[in-house]
Amino acid sequence: MKSKNNIKIVICIVSIIIFIFLTGCSTSNKNVNNESSTQNSNSGNNKPSDTTASINNPDIKGNVTELDGNKINISKITQKSNGTVTGSKKSSKAAANNTGTFEVNKDTAFTIRTSSDKGNTSTDKAGAISDIKVDSLVEVWGEKSGNTIIAKNVIIYIYN
Repeated sequence: MKSKNNIKIVICIVSIIIFIFLTGCSTSNKNVNNESSTQNSNSGNNKPSDTTASINNPDIKGNVTELDGNKINISKITQKSNGTVTGSKKSSKAAANNTGTFEVNKDTAFTIRTSSDKGNTSTDKAGAISDIKVDSLVEVWGEKSGNTIIAKNVIIYIYN
């Protein structure tokens, strides 16, 4: 008799533990789904404001190859969904096909983003067109006009 009661108690305890575990997992999955749907709804905004420019994907991103007054040529880089960044070598044939141009004007806002720990943390300050140098990494938000983007916001990255 005692062994049958002990077996029933053990089965009851194991069942309760499994029930608690399954209930906890389903609650955490709902939270993950809610967070991802919030992120997806925000990512549809194609025209970033000044304060959210660094959050949304830039219209063009790359390394500056040539400065010609208000027109700036870059070698575009792309960021894959797994976080890796790809681009072309300067001397390769693919680099010639992977270029872009943006133009700045008096309404363009420049930000210098400085990091000394490989981008883990950074500080921002106001910048100017004179802060853009050949080989600078830039992100640009603006409006497309033919093959050129008229820049509204430019972030210039400086890694120390």
